[in-house]
Amino acid sequence: MKYKSEDIDLLLQQLHIEKVVGEFVDLKKSGANYKGLCPFHQDSNPSFVVSPSKNICKCFVCGAGGNPIKFYSEYKKISFVEAVEDLAKKYNIPITGVVGSAKSDENREYYEIMDEAHTYFKQEIFKNSARDALEYLSKRKINPKLIKENEIGYAPNSWSGLFDHLLTAGYSKKKILDLGLAKEGEKGIYDSFRNRIIFPIYSISGRVIAFGGRSLEDNKDIPKYINSQETPIFSKGKNLYGFIQKGTNIKKKNYSILMEGYMDVLSAHSYGFDVALAPLGTALTEEQAQLLKRYTNNVLLSFDMDSAGQKATERAIMILKTEGFNIRVLVYKDAKDPDDYLKSYGKDAFLKVVKESLEAFDYLYERYSMEYSLDDHMSKQNFINRFRDFFQCIESDLEKSLYIDKLGKSLNIDLDILKTILITNNKKRSKNTYEKKEETRELDEKGLYNLEKLTLALVLAQNEYFDYFKNKSINSSLGKKIFLYLEFLQENEKKSGNIIKDVISTGNLTDKEEKELVDISLLSLDDYSNKTQVEKGFEIIFMSWFILELKESLKERSNLLKHIKLKNIEDKLKQTNSFNDLQALYEEFESINA
Repeated sequence: MKYKSEDIDLLLQQLHIEKVVGEFVDLKKSGANYKGLCPFHQDSNPSFVVSPSKNICKCFVCGAGGNPIKFYSEYKKISFVEAVEDLAKKYNIPITGVVGSAKSDENREYYEIMDEAHTYFKQEIFKNSARDALEYLSKRKINPKLIKENEIGYAPNSWSGLFDHLLTAGYSKKKILDLGLAKEGEKGIYDSFRNRIIFPIYSISGRVIAFGGRSLEDNKDIPKYINSQETPIFSKGKNLYGFIQKGTNIKKKNYSILMEGYMDVLSAHSYGFDVALAPLGTALTEEQAQLLKRYTNNVLLSFDMDSAGQKATERAIMILKTEGFNIRVLVYKDAKDPDDYLKSYGKDAFLKVVKESLEAFDYLYERYSMEYSLDDHMSKQNFINRFRDFFQCIESDLEKSLYIDKLGKSLNIDLDILKTILITNNKKRSKNTYEKKEETRELDEKGLYNLEKLTLALVLAQNEYFDYFKNKSINSSLGKKIFLYLEFLQENEKKSGNIIKDVISTGNLTDKEEKELVDISLLSLDDYSNKTQVEKGFEIIFMSWFILELKESLKERSNLLKHIKLKNIEDKLKQTNSFNDLQALYEEFESINA
């Protein structure tokens, strides 16, 4: 939603900076102003000044601050527009959005299609054809009341039932395909969700933006769970399953329970734990943690007890600690997951597990203790090094000191030595391409544009890298023209003293393309000014294209053997540590796609 500048000004006039800031910072009167500890850096002396007369705040150490909307946006880590809407609602100040823009109209239709699809699924689940779905849910102790409360649906075992229904309702084929509700194959258009229990996924504003589907097929070749693809209104790495009422319950109770799957969350809700949420078929992401941070700083991690679940727990601890959460971990005995535990032992037993939950550091200590013998000097050293990532994720010096003290007493090791290993000589490194690859991010249109832009900057800086990218699917008209010119130079075995100048002199560029080319040339100068930057940039770009192409190939499931091979490539990619290995893996990927 967009808002007129005059409406933003009226909102600012009615917001009081001391009230907005005072909700999150302990302020004390200082003359005409207020002072407090800065919430944006580790502040020991009050350096954050709030000026009611100017309606602004500012930290005189780190420089953070601004008007009430800017402060709220940065503190909550949300967009400016989201901050406007939150504050207007919070302080009961009416504000009207601008309607009628092409983008908002298009998104409105996407939401309407999703609502219509959800209605279709909900109507299907109580039909005779959904007997298997109801029997499955009944076995999992999900009764009709819970089905209605959680708006669970059923996708019939038909080729194109939903697609035909939506077409009849007047919606366009393109938009239905855009939302991933149907796909186009060799045999025509077919529904993405067939013979599956449907779980609606909501945005924090309460709109249905995607679906998760649990298969009822007894076939190992069919994925048990699938989620909606990335769409114009849905990004699975930025949403959580279980947000139905804007996180009201989580804010009120000031904690959340993160679980692994749909059934875990549903079971938790049915037993009264209405603060349960789950990532959407992926490991927890930074964006999901930041979304949750808007509602609480306190999280209970309740993932599965198998090896994969415990690895996911460890990774979630690192991400949540980076965002400043207080974390405890639930540990079950005689159960594989929270759904199984609740149904086997009940609410009171689950509450006992919550009461006996481990603080994040204690959980990691127990987990790592199982891997190393603390009686052996070398093994003990490796054990200590396992905590390096954990300490990198902590901002608070006090918190670091407390953990160092605890670790030192447990291992009977000098605190100064531990501090040197885990703090002084343990500076947080920026993530490189290989460290980021586990996040498995989809490249949206903007991301693809930026990847193309970086690729063009690289090949303009160092023409010899063109061979690696000349077969890539470049979408921008400027990119296509640059690639055509580079191909011309190659085919005619010519060299250019100034490719940018030569491309402009052809006269084939529009004014907009000329400006883009100038921007790219500046990017080329900034990012690829020396050999080390060029090599690092090349590896990052090569990896990004590889991930993009691999994900596109994995969308095609008609050839099962090929799909299995590609999944194997995806697994290998997560273990790749050198560029030579990466290049060899890409050649293997190309041979599978040949």
